[in-house]
Amino acid sequence: MAECLAPTRRSLILLLCAAAAGLSTTSAQAKSSKSAAAYRGAPNGRQSCANCSWFNAPSGCGVVSGPVSARGWCNLWG
Repeated sequence: MAECLAPTRRSLILLLCAAAAGLSTTSAQAKSSKSAAAYRGAPNGRQSCANCSWFNAPSGCGVVSGPVSARGWCNLWG
């Protein structure tokens, strides 16, 4: 039978440090400018900022700098 080993304090601390290092590198990434993302204030068919995974209501975006409209769109839509 296989033994189930309890995690040690050291392994938990190492895991937390690795997770914190991963979070700090992803949050340090620069956002694109509106012109680089080809942002516009009108939707592209059914695609709009309001239904994009990067949109943070009411006017924020995770990948484009500055305020954006929920009815807007850019080429980073996703």
